[in-house]
Amino acid sequence: MHPIYLCSMGANIAPENNFAAARELISELGKAYYSRAIYTQPVNMHSDNDFLNALFLLVSPLDSDALKSRFNAIEISLGRDRSDPMSSKKDRPMDIDILGELSVDDVWQEVPTYLDDVVQSLKPIADQLIQTQGA
Repeated sequence: MHPIYLCSMGANIAPENNFAAARELISELGKAYYSRAIYTQPVNMHSDNDFLNALFLLVSPLDSDALKSRFNAIEISLGRDRSDPMSSKKDRPMDIDILGELSVDDVWQEVPTYLDDVVQSLKPIADQLIQTQGA
């Protein structure tokens, strides 16, 4: 039984292209299930470029540390400079975060408010995955 991670992804540099590339690379880490993607305004930074954002569930044999390391490698491969101390305040080709594991009851509370509208498209899949793993 592999953990089921709730994750988020966002990009505001060539977002459609970078989403496609990131999804291809994420598929090598386990089975992913994506919400619909939505455009949002930048949060906690100044930019003229809107972000394309989505949530996804990932069933993966990796532990959270190994998974975060692989997500960082994907971001770097798509052009993000993670060595820049201001990288979280700049436009980026990809940002992938682990919000938590589905086994944690309050994991959905970790979803940023700007993604509230896409949660409902992912919760039924999450419930089905939990049920399947529990069977």
